[in-house]
Order: sequence, then structure tokens, then C-alpha cells
Amino acid sequence: MDFQWFLVTMLLPGVAGSAPFPWLLERMGSEPGWALQQSPDTIVRVGDTVTLECSGLGNVVKTMYWYKLPVEKDVSMQLVVYSVEGGKADIEKEFKNRFQSNGTRNNHLSVKIQHALLNDTGTYFCAE
Repeated sequence: MDFQWFLVTMLLPGVAGSAPFPWLLERMGSEPGWALQQSPDTIVRVGDTVTLECSGLGNVVKTMYWYKLPVEKDVSMQLVVYSVEGGKADIEKEFKNRFQSNGTRNNHLSVKIQHALLNDTGTYFCAE
């Protein structure tokens, strides 16, 4: 039986060397008493379901986001979902079929990827 696997890499902005864009590291690492904690790097089998977790630590987070940076060269970062604290999640059109989120609650935003596909491979990270 052949299995196809893909890597879901998640970065914690604000930790030196982990942010894919310098402006993210500068913006997110500069606020005292503030941090985001998210799921560790994960390998998922095609067809499986995975949930990416993100929690804001410290200050109250008003809006949280999940982004995807695809593995292909010359491809832009994509917004996957965002949510205002206590509000409904707004999932971007291209992700609505298999991605789910209940919105931000108590500084926490998760996104569930159902029936993972090979083109879901990428670096996912949360932001405030």
C-alpha cells in the first residue's frame, strides 16, 4: 500500500530565525509580554485530518490570523483564515471546502484541515 505524506511546517513568529519575513520578526517580536504559541512541525498523510492550534500568550489579542506559505518558488504568502476575538472565523474562498475554524476564543484560533491533499503542503503560521 502506497501512502503519500506531506509536511506541514508551522513557525512561531517572534523567535529569532523562525519568521519567513524580517518585517514579521520585527513586528511580532517587539512587544514585551506578548507571544504566540502554536502547534509543532507536523507530518500528515494525504487524506488525514490535522488541526493547527495557535494561542496568544500575554496581552489580549483582538484579531488572529493563519497564513500559508506554499513550498513552490515565487508563490506569495496566502491568508487562510482570520477572526476577531469572540467572533466568527472568516475562511478565505480557496480554503473553504476542507478547512474549518470556530473563530477566536480566549486568545486561541485553530484551523482544521480535513482530507489533506498534497497541495496543502507548506509553512503555516499564526499572527496577531
